Amino acid sequence: MRRLTNRELVLLSILVFLIFLFVFLIVTKPEIIFECYDKCLNDKIEIELNEDVSVNAKVTYLKKDRSNKVTVSGYVDNTKLGTYEINYNFKYFLYNINKKLTVTVVDKVAPKISLSGSSEVESCSIQTYKEDGFIATDNYDGDLTSNVERTIEGNVITYFVEDSSNNWTSVTRTIKPTDREAPRINLKGSDEIYIKKGGEYTDPGFELSDNCDKEINNYKIDNNLDVNKVGVYVYTYNATDTAGNTATSKRYIYVYNPVTSANMSDGEEGLIYLTFDDGPSSYTSDILDTLKKYGIKATFFVTNSGSDDLIKREYEEGHTVALHTASHSYKKVYSSVDDYFDDLESVQDRVYRITGEKSMIIRFPGGSSNTVSRSYYRGIMTILTDEVLERGYHYFDWNVSVEDAGSCAKKSDKEDCIFNYFKKGLSKNRSNVVLMHDVKSYTRNELEEMIQYAIKEGYTFDRITMDTPQVHHSVNN
Repeated sequence: MRRLTNRELVLLSILVFLIFLFVFLIVTKPEIIFECYDKCLNDKIEIELNEDVSVNAKVTYLKKDRSNKVTVSGYVDNTKLGTYEINYNFKYFLYNINKKLTVTVVDKVAPKISLSGSSEVESCSIQTYKEDGFIATDNYDGDLTSNVERTIEGNVITYFVEDSSNNWTSVTRTIKPTDREAPRINLKGSDEIYIKKGGEYTDPGFELSDNCDKEINNYKIDNNLDVNKVGVYVYTYNATDTAGNTATSKRYIYVYNPVTSANMSDGEEGLIYLTFDDGPSSYTSDILDTLKKYGIKATFFVTNSGSDDLIKREYEEGHTVALHTASHSYKKVYSSVDDYFDDLESVQDRVYRITGEKSMIIRFPGGSSNTVSRSYYRGIMTILTDEVLERGYHYFDWNVSVEDAGSCAKKSDKEDCIFNYFKKGLSKNRSNVVLMHDVKSYTRNELEEMIQYAIKEGYTFDRITMDTPQVHHSVNN
């Protein structure tokens, strides 16, 4: 056998070394291991929206941890659904190892549906239920309200919605067929009707409606109307729906005597009746002085206020002392017919005691057209205006008001205000019954100017007597 030369021995040694090195590199080749807390599968990981990527790349070489030699490249946007790649590279000694991790951001959260109102509601039926509304939202897709599918089965409404990741949710609303609402009675015409005694009455009728029933056939009308007797009568309308709910509505019929005395357009043309209410007061004496200065007679509708001496002076100076009730309390005089006459007779007794004459000329507090009396007794003015005439009284309203107890009382220029109302209210084509109050200082102050104006315009003055045509308003209660 031939012996190897030195050169051949060297070459052989190199070859053996290289073979050994190759085998060594193969046997000891390191590997990048992903640690994903049981989430990694075949170099893939799935995370949910807004979840942080928690991955460790582990490399061990020759029993030593070489993880610090690993470099990472790539980016994951965990706020956006999609698939991302992260590249890991390990360079050490003769090794250059690459490994890729696929990260998928997913949405596993179902959307939410919020119902407006209750999940259990009452309605006539599922068909008549008016949707209270709902809102659907998703953690990723945002507002999904327009995507909600609404289905009805029996008395249950189901609301269903699905997001872009096929997550879905549903909620239900139960409708309980219920009718707790009474039918509605809509009266045709006015709920207050005035007819003359002995006249004819034709009811204007009514309309029925209900939240559930299309038609209401169970109804009746009760009334106690007697057109030949003055009084207040009631038409009562009752209706019941199929659920047993009942409704009642009333119409008031006022039967009154026709006004037999003069109306507001009658009487002597260009004549003025100055009338003063609510006194006597501390201003009455000055008012009497002014009237005396111009030789004018007036009418005072007195109460139980003020001094007896002033009423005596009114009478002795030729004025008419008329009656305006003792208290002028709406609540007291309009609570009942008896209460009114008790109060009226009290001031009547006072005037008789002072003057020796029984006054039968009266004015209702607020006038016969007042509506405040409704608060205390419906229809009392209809009764009283008839009853006072039956008892022999003459009552007077007015056709001119200076508004000294009305709108002018709220003005800063009260005196100019009442003068303007006086001037505009007068008419040469009729008698003028002027309403004033001797309890107002500005009326006292302006009286002389009003008298002077009327004299210049050719008006004449007189007091009210039992022969004076009565001025009546339309009764509103």
